Amino acid sequence: MWNKFRELVRRIPLLSGLADCDAGDHWEALGETCIVLIFSTTPIWLGAIIIYATGDDMSWTAYKAALYGPVAKGELFMYCTALLAPLFWVALTDPPGDREFPSKVSHMVLIGLINAVAAVCFALMAAGKHLNPIFTVRGSGYMFKASIVLLYLGTVYRVSLAADARAEFKRQEADFTTALREHRQ
Repeated sequence: MWNKFRELVRRIPLLSGLADCDAGDHWEALGETCIVLIFSTTPIWLGAIIIYATGDDMSWTAYKAALYGPVAKGELFMYCTALLAPLFWVALTDPPGDREFPSKVSHMVLIGLINAVAAVCFALMAAGKHLNPIFTVRGSGYMFKASIVLLYLGTVYRVSLAADARAEFKRQEADFTTALREHRQ
């Protein structure tokens, strides 16, 4: 049953690499993704906390309004491109002797699409052009969520490939040590 499920997952373009990732890969990728998100979005959530803390209204609505301010100005568009930029390098470079990054084409197409739309929208807003505020908040929110999913997938694939590389290096080291011992005898 499990093998049939893994084979099914291998056929899904963006998710195919998940079939070869174990729980340790997911745990490490989850931790790394959370750290990246916490520190990279600090200006948004910390700014909202400061605005909220210095205001007179201490309701949940007031905090949401403080958080809404930067998001309504299109900052999430910029964060989408910043989160996904490192994945270009990760997906495009396969370390020697390593497996190929899974779903490389799917990742690159989605990253390119999100980066292009986000960059154009943010550039238009920075140039003073009016974008529909509902599109700005919702569109940037959906794109940011998609960016987080792509970041997580890219991270878990990278972690999985790095684990394979460590095992390969250990195997090569053991082979070298064995060959050296045999040579000396």
